[in-house]
Amino acid sequence: MKSYIWTLPTRVFHWLFASFMLIVFLTDDDKLLKYHAIVGYAILVLIIFRLFWGYFGPKYSKFKDFTANKKSIKDFIKNIFNKNQNYIGHNPLASLVMLGMFVFSLLAVFTGIIVYGAEENKGILSFLNSSFFKSFDDLHEFFANFIIFLVVLHLIGIFIDKVLHAKHETVNSIFTGYKKFDTKEDISLNIFQKLVALLFFISLIIFTLYNLFFNSIFIN
Repeated sequence: MKSYIWTLPTRVFHWLFASFMLIVFLTDDDKLLKYHAIVGYAILVLIIFRLFWGYFGPKYSKFKDFTANKKSIKDFIKNIFNKNQNYIGHNPLASLVMLGMFVFSLLAVFTGIIVYGAEENKGILSFLNSSFFKSFDDLHEFFANFIIFLVVLHLIGIFIDKVLHAKHETVNSIFTGYKKFDTKEDISLNIFQKLVALLFFISLIIFTLYNLFFNSIFIN
């Protein structure tokens, strides 16, 4: 039977995060640097939301549901071909990859802000003009490349799950919010969670549009 596992804010975050990550890589060009920076800041806003959601969001979106410990990962790999594996939220490997994406995305954004300030004299760190801070460019590139590696792992995991555990409809769940399990378990949001999610996404839209069409200390 179908259970409602991923609420709308979780799904919106997922697709915005994926879309912004794609855009930030496509705008990695000197001529598109302004847009690269805007999207980078937007990713930071998204991650701030996800950090909040990881502690105050619904059950399976919380970080405590991310079973990325050594024992869980080992057991998951050992039984990966077992079609009866039943992870309602993220499985251990998916948990590890997702946490890695959040961490390295933050590192990429922070080093990007530093480099943007040091090399272009723009953004909130425009006062950084030391050659020491310009050297963060290599770090920024390393973190960005590692994110690509994690994305590839994520896509491989999606493929494996589709082949080995198709009955749970995990891939479809990020569109619909529903996964299939033997037991029924539906997740709902309280008014506080709904309000915070709404305010975050409205803030993200305003922030992005403002930086696209008006001068801002974050970009100029």
